[in-house]
Amino acid sequence: MRTPTDHCSSTTYPVGRVTDLEIGGMKMVRAGDRRLVLVRTESGIHALDNACPHQGYGLATGQLQGELLTCQWHNWKFCVADGTAIIGEEGVACHPVNVVDDEIRVEITTPSLSEQQSKLWPSLEGAIGNDYRGQIARDTARLLVAGADPTDLVWAGIRIGAPKTEYGVGHEMASAADCLSAVDMLEGLDRTLPVVQALAGISETTRGRAPHDPAGADPTGEFLAALEAEDVDGAVAALRGALADGADMPTVRRWFIEAVAAHHLSFGHGAIYVQKAFELLERGGWQRADQLLPHLTRSLAHGTREDTLPYMAKAMREINDVDLDVLAAVPARPPDPRSTAGLELLEILLNSSEAPVAAAVADAAAVGGVSGILDEVTLAVSTRLLRYDPVNEFDPRSDFGWLDISHGLTYARAARWAWNHEPSPAAARLALLTVFMCHDTGRLERRVGVSSEPALGSDNGDLVEAIRERRAADAVAIAEKGEIDEIGRTLRMVSLTDAAGSFIVSAHLVKMAAASLEEAVATGSKLPLMATARLAASPRRERFVERAAVEAVRFVRDGTPPPR
Repeated sequence: MRTPTDHCSSTTYPVGRVTDLEIGGMKMVRAGDRRLVLVRTESGIHALDNACPHQGYGLATGQLQGELLTCQWHNWKFCVADGTAIIGEEGVACHPVNVVDDEIRVEITTPSLSEQQSKLWPSLEGAIGNDYRGQIARDTARLLVAGADPTDLVWAGIRIGAPKTEYGVGHEMASAADCLSAVDMLEGLDRTLPVVQALAGISETTRGRAPHDPAGADPTGEFLAALEAEDVDGAVAALRGALADGADMPTVRRWFIEAVAAHHLSFGHGAIYVQKAFELLERGGWQRADQLLPHLTRSLAHGTREDTLPYMAKAMREINDVDLDVLAAVPARPPDPRSTAGLELLEILLNSSEAPVAAAVADAAAVGGVSGILDEVTLAVSTRLLRYDPVNEFDPRSDFGWLDISHGLTYARAARWAWNHEPSPAAARLALLTVFMCHDTGRLERRVGVSSEPALGSDNGDLVEAIRERRAADAVAIAEKGEIDEIGRTLRMVSLTDAAGSFIVSAHLVKMAAASLEEAVATGSKLPLMATARLAASPRRERFVERAAVEAVRFVRDGTPPPR
């Protein structure tokens, strides 16, 4: 790898003689530490980098037809006069040639870091828009070498992709936030992987979509009222008006927390997306709020209000009867090792036939307030992940799977994030919604019963190897034995390594790995990490085509929806 410089430099190299190269001929030459392909055509002598920009194969072994040079490996085609790609994602570098007497001289210019970045940024942005995965990866690595900030790289994807999301930002944004935070665990070019995973998710899900233009700013608008009325344009205009008027992050964050606490939005996704959006802004700077929050607003306005559906009616009556001011005022405190309150609430969460909202509120003081309730929700959902039977993954008639349970943990994490930033009645209400979600993650258990608890395997060996070899029991045992930070870091890195075949599953693994480490630290328990290790190592449904077909046939034949 050539060492980047902070200034532009040029060097001229003699690379051969004209009489040694026939018209229509090519040969590989060296110019310093650079390999070039010299090409002679009717238009003259041209010098291009020998490495095809696709995967680095030598162009000197390609095929020359007139002024067109083809890389034989994958049929990328380049104009020899300037290196422009005729077929392919990006062009190849072309260098000035001067002939003195019979000697061919090539000038190699090494641009400064700022010059490299100015050229690479448009290339990366074009690759994101076109979902050119290889070019995204190459430009990311080159930009990192040229001194670009990984946060700016991911924000390029947010800026391009967020307006093109159909109903507002979603999994692609949430995954990008967790990928970006994983950058902190790495150095140098190793940071390429999490950045590329973030950008790939954005480009894959938004390619070909027309951007949504945010509504104009209305400083007199009422953001929460417009959102409650599902007035998308009104809510966006009110938000943009407030931002233009100087609203700060704590104020706007409070609005969004209140919005997602008002409803159980889209199976808990609303709260998760709010958490991830503000984590991106904490890293990227509040000045970028207008690039992301209008599209988060669209997501919330379009979200399903599941609390209005019949299956949540009883739980919502209990939640609405809670004095949230009193609940929010319950003091947090370390758990008393002599108290069995936590274990008792955990058993209730796992075994109640109804969402145990009242029990959670009644035990709040004993378990340490809202944080204590969230602790027990996390442990209950982790337990469900550890005893889930993966055989269900491959039953096309089942509307339930790993991802449904995992949302219980990531939703609890989002609620804890909200509580940590805004310990208010709204955040307390959000915590009670996670109690319902915890109950909902057990609907398969209530339908078919709980299978026997999976036995632990060997705790000797490498966690990454156990996951790759799908030795779930060993992965759980290794996670139980290891240190929280070490196991959490490993799971986060595994989640970035294409451990899933589809974007939606990959996004959930990334999100689970991040949440499980944070929740393990918060609760002091390894159960979240053990649960994530089992999920990562177990068979999973990676696509959902068969299930969609089965549901479609049932609906067309009988007119019935999937059972809950």
